[in-house]
Amino acid sequence: MILHNGHIVTIPDFSEKIFEKGLSLYEVIRIFNGKPIFLKDNLLRLQNSLNKSNIRIRVENLNIPDKLNRFIQLNDMTAGNLKYVLYLGDTSAEEYIYQIPHAYPTAQDYKDGVATMTCTAVRENPGVKYINTDLRTRTNQLIQAHQVYEVLLVDHEEFITEGSRSNVFFIKDRKLYTSPLAYVLPGTSRKRVFDICKEHHYPIEEKRIAVTELTSYQAAFLSGTSPLILPINRIDEITFDPQLPFLQTLMKHYFALLTENS
Repeated sequence: MILHNGHIVTIPDFSEKIFEKGLSLYEVIRIFNGKPIFLKDNLLRLQNSLNKSNIRIRVENLNIPDKLNRFIQLNDMTAGNLKYVLYLGDTSAEEYIYQIPHAYPTAQDYKDGVATMTCTAVRENPGVKYINTDLRTRTNQLIQAHQVYEVLLVDHEEFITEGSRSNVFFIKDRKLYTSPLAYVLPGTSRKRVFDICKEHHYPIEEKRIAVTELTSYQAAFLSGTSPLILPINRIDEITFDPQLPFLQTLMKHYFALLTENS
């Protein structure tokens, strides 16, 4: 079942291949206890994507919260991920809302951390969240072939930028480091990590992280809609401490926000 331009429809053999022509801006919204959480951040980022794409559409005029709530009620959803796509073809704009598969980390993943690997790839125009089928297909194949949770993108200068579907942070001596905003998608979960640091006076620095410097960091974690804050135990063959006390403290602060917004 899909919400298309405000109407519930059934599209046989629906595939995101219909978005390969034209520009498709999107947001993934997590549903928790039957409600969209952190939706304000998603809408702000969607407006940012529209602005950077020189598209004169105001998000508030799309009434996205009402459409999401209608979809949730009709499908009796309590948890999961919804995808909102604004498809911009040659002559018109179309809206799609539909459920997508989600793979939330297990309790063991949060305790032991997850494995990741690096891949040389550059996301063009990283500040805009648009459907990039080629990159997603490539990284999904690597995830399956190497049995890792996430693929970290490395640019042509050998700096880690972000994950294929997440942002990545590093910790050294109770200080956080992450790639500057100019090089990454402005993740809503990334923003919440910055908010936590500001509230609790934890030092954080936007810095380009070279692959050759990875061994100097004690811990690393992913942030995103599905993982929230998820410790990394390995990047390629380099290991990290998923139980670092400072990392565990950050996770507690983040999960408290999840409860507050449900």
